[in-house]
Amino acid sequence: MANRTAIEKYTESKDFLSPIQYNLLKTLDNIGPSTRKDLVKHLITPRTTIYDNLVKLQKRKLIEKFSRTDGKRGRPLVFWKIKP
Repeated sequence: MANRTAIEKYTESKDFLSPIQYNLLKTLDNIGPSTRKDLVKHLITPRTTIYDNLVKLQKRKLIEKFSRTDGKRGRPLVFWKIKP
């Protein structure tokens, strides 16, 4: 994948990633943009832990979130992806 260099860039000792953050990046790299629900199922981790770490990665500008509507009523789905 094209984003592997972005992941490897932040695994150096100066820019520490926690194991869950590293797993989140690897999962997003492997399966592409995903919702928090999909990440919880894939990593078998509590949703608050996933969300807290997604926000931390977003603050470090490694990932970004976007929403997509399917034309129905209700809340749009929020997806997370590795930033290009």
